[in-house]
Amino acid sequence: MTPVEYIALFSDSIIYLSVLLIPLYLWNKDRKILFLYGISLLCGVVIVYLMKILIAVPRPELALIPIPPTSSFPSMHALLGLIPAGFFFYIKKYRIPLTVYGILIAYSRIMLGVHYWHDILVGSTIGFCLPLVFFHYREKIYDIFFR
Repeated sequence: MTPVEYIALFSDSIIYLSVLLIPLYLWNKDRKILFLYGISLLCGVVIVYLMKILIAVPRPELALIPIPPTSSFPSMHALLGLIPAGFFFYIKKYRIPLTVYGILIAYSRIMLGVHYWHDILVGSTIGFCLPLVFFHYREKIYDIFFR
């Protein structure tokens, strides 16, 4: 494998962490927290897809990997990379590893040439802040869905 293929593989690993491993981990811990994580993930994906449709920024032309047919702005990989960091930010042992992992995922998208820096910045900000907001208002969210 070439270095570019390794970076692309690492970049796509976020799908396994965000969508598969963390939900499986939370399944045995607390179903309400799992629900909150799922809502954060779902809302983040919807927000990014709506922004991609409404803003429609073309992707960079010098990509090192095949370019997806979607808009460049904002980065879905950056969102998915930073959602776990934002969600587990209050747990000290997860804070640094998940944040570094998310930043590396986001930066890899620039290195691969499929995103501009502003795509990454907006996707990362949404991905990090959205779960913080949901976690802050978790009791109100639980009241709405679990009464």
